Amino acid sequence: MFHQPATHLFDRQLLTMPSTIRLGAFFLAQMLWSLGTSAIPSPPPNPDHGSHIARSELPPTLNITLPDALPSSPLYGAPYIDFKSCPKDRNPVVFLHGLSASRNVDLNVLQWRLEDRGYCTFSQTYGAWPIVPWVGGLEPMADSAKEVADWIRKVKNETGATKVDIVGHSEGGVQALYVPLTQDGISEIVDHIVALAPAIHGAQYYGFTDFWEVGGNITRTIGKTVMDTLGCPACDDMMTDGAVYNKFKEAAGKIVQPGNNVTIIMSKTDTLVSPDVSRIDEAGVKNVLVQDTCPDDKVGHAGLAYDKGVWRLVLNALEGNNDAVFPCEQGLEF
Repeated sequence: MFHQPATHLFDRQLLTMPSTIRLGAFFLAQMLWSLGTSAIPSPPPNPDHGSHIARSELPPTLNITLPDALPSSPLYGAPYIDFKSCPKDRNPVVFLHGLSASRNVDLNVLQWRLEDRGYCTFSQTYGAWPIVPWVGGLEPMADSAKEVADWIRKVKNETGATKVDIVGHSEGGVQALYVPLTQDGISEIVDHIVALAPAIHGAQYYGFTDFWEVGGNITRTIGKTVMDTLGCPACDDMMTDGAVYNKFKEAAGKIVQPGNNVTIIMSKTDTLVSPDVSRIDEAGVKNVLVQDTCPDDKVGHAGLAYDKGVWRLVLNALEGNNDAVFPCEQGLEF
């Protein structure tokens, strides 16, 4: 499973000059597809979670086959996993995708760019129900954290590296901080953490959770039921008073672990996870707004993964410099 190749060979010329229209259409298709696959029923309360969901339990309108439009897109697919060809002068970089995404959709374009720059990069799809393995980040985040921790250990051990860097987007950004906080032995082997718009202080989901909190426990219970019915315990984990939210709240002042160099990258125009939800005011943390470097960029939450101005900030964080690696551009506004 660790040597799964990318299912599509990237058109490098397209990546050199990405089209906002093409990206927008791809994102729209991905979002609509994700909404469809999010209708997976909640798993029964057992340790295997979604592993016992039968096809007969799924809604008849739900197509669990990977849509042809995804692997045929030049924006789909992650690099091959190669543990043996890593340069020794840089840490290997583990990429953690966002909610309902995968290793092949989300940070994969940035991953290719880092490969071109000489980095050794690794990604896997985590938190997916077994019956729909290409839609990740849905399972309870405590379970996914163990999966991510095992992957980080494997990357370190297989490459022979001393330290590993992590780049995460959205839920992946949350996991980039949650895993070193909660999983034994991980903080010691992690150097740089770059988190794009992580929902540290309670995800809002376009205001839906604000509505659910109005009625206290009653409406919150309704909200949790809705999320569980959609097959996304991870959504509830990141909401206000969710399990991960509460863990970060308990660890306030010590969310970032000793030896971890953290950069939080945020956008003022992110309507899903606003900067005040992401920033961490602790020693060892650099909170960065996209608009501080690219003031005219109105990039939104999803667009952060594909924005060249953001890529520049990611590389600056990993390399400890302020070089203009990529020019500013107008990112996707959603």
